[in-house]
Amino acid sequence: MKQFIRISYLFLLFYLAVFLACGQADDIKSPKELLSLPEYHRHLLREMKPALAFEGTDDVEKWQRMLRSKLAHILCLPDEWNRNVKSDIVFKEETEDYISYRVSFRAEQKALVPGYLLKPKKVNPPFPVMICLQGHRKSGMRVSIGQKKTRDGLDFAIQAVQNGWAALAIEQRGFGERAALCSHEALNALMLGKTLIGERVFDVMRAVDFISTQTDLNAERIGCMGNSMGGTIAFYAACVDPRIRLAVVSCSFCTYADSWIKFPHCACGYLPGILQYADMGDIGGLIAPRYLIIVAGKHDPIATLSGVREAFDRTNSVFSAMGYEKNLSLIIGNGGHKFYPDLAWPKIRAVKDRWKP
Repeated sequence: MKQFIRISYLFLLFYLAVFLACGQADDIKSPKELLSLPEYHRHLLREMKPALAFEGTDDVEKWQRMLRSKLAHILCLPDEWNRNVKSDIVFKEETEDYISYRVSFRAEQKALVPGYLLKPKKVNPPFPVMICLQGHRKSGMRVSIGQKKTRDGLDFAIQAVQNGWAALAIEQRGFGERAALCSHEALNALMLGKTLIGERVFDVMRAVDFISTQTDLNAERIGCMGNSMGGTIAFYAACVDPRIRLAVVSCSFCTYADSWIKFPHCACGYLPGILQYADMGDIGGLIAPRYLIIVAGKHDPIATLSGVREAFDRTNSVFSAMGYEKNLSLIIGNGGHKFYPDLAWPKIRAVKDRWKP
């Protein structure tokens, strides 16, 4: 009898140990969760602690230098480049509001960037300049200059000249005249030690170099705007290039968790390892104290509004720490994944007015 009690007691201890061990197995509810790749990535996301997240440091500019350097490295941008620009400018047409030129310039030896330069007729030079970027559209920059009509408010260059800006609409790699299967080319770029998103950002930086060569364009008053992937490139370009004084970022700003991770996107927009260092709201702080206008759609299917607000709050903490919270704006349109000109341009005009001598 005593031996039976002793054996029963040992079995009880054994099952208790097994029960406790199972209860501590990372809260796994079922073995299927061990097979789930999305659940594995969500677990990594929950555990992630970005090393360069903004924590209210006293030396904001030092923090900006560190994160900007890391972002440029992740984008695979060159440390230095020849700022001279080989370009070609040809008269295209004249309308009541503007003169249009067909332009092209070399971003790299084997990378030609085509575009259109529109100069307003009703204001005097030197003109402030808006660099205009489209997203995933076969018609590319032709949307920006109004040659391809949409209902999404995307004729950025036309809007710009109507508001007293010169406009430089460039063709991004993978779109329009530079069409390619960008998801495939994004992976090819990774194999070559580059990123497609970084190559697009570099095209914008070279566009700034081009603007600096034009005497009737004001290189101290450069903006960059875009929707969707165009907004994404405008955002990162402004983050790494302080020569861009205003970024208008439409339907492309949100926490990574509530946009890029939650919803499938094209591979061309993902940044390797970015969440080890910062979220999008932190990165937005690199634009301070310059101007940043964020445009979002209340019903955007690939970015939650709560994620937009969360990212905005993080960016605002940086602007506020520098005393420039008035230079940051959030505009929410009552629609989907599109630009909202009637809401955005009053803010853009206000920035332009502040730039007046």
